[in-house]
Formats: sequence, C-alpha cells, structure tokens
Amino acid sequence: MVWIILTILFAIIIGVLGYLLYISTRKVDQAIAYCEAYVRFIGAVYMKFLDTQARMKEIDRIGAFQADDEVGVVFKELDTLIAELHEFINKYVNADDEKAEKAQD
Repeated sequence: MVWIILTILFAIIIGVLGYLLYISTRKVDQAIAYCEAYVRFIGAVYMKFLDTQARMKEIDRIGAFQADDEVGVVFKELDTLIAELHEFINKYVNADDEKAEKAQD
C-alpha cells in the first residue's frame, strides 16, 4: 500500500516538474525570439543613421551647414551619435560573432 502511494506521489511530482520545464522552455524560446528581433531593430536603426549621415554629407557638399553655428552643432551631434551607436553595436550586438570567430581560430 505504501509503495502505491509513493509511486502515485512520485508520478505527480514528475508530472508537475515536466509541466514546469515545458513552460520554462516556451518562455525561453519567446525571450530568444524577442532578443533576436531587438538586435534586428538595432541594426535597422544603425543603417538608418548611416543613411542619414550620408544624406547630410551629400546635402552639405560645400560645408556651408557645418560652418554655421546652430546647424553645425546639429551636424556634429549627429556624427557623435552615429559613432556612439557604432561602438554600441560592435560591443554588444556583434559580441557573439566575435566570440564565434575566436572559437574557430
């Protein structure tokens, strides 16, 4: 009689643990998908910044806007922002790529 109760109790515990593991696995998959979407978003924003910087340089071919006090500040701030975003992407987003390259060497 005791063995039957222990077996049933053990089966219930195994079932509950299996269900919790299943839920945890689903949440991890959702978190990974969210992180991958976030990385793609950061990459898209970075590309938009690069396009904006190229357009700014194209518009200001002769450097008239950069020489102006107010507009020149905006140009310099945008260049600084793009450089910081580039450093962020290289440090955090591309970190896995660098680790994989080091592991292959």
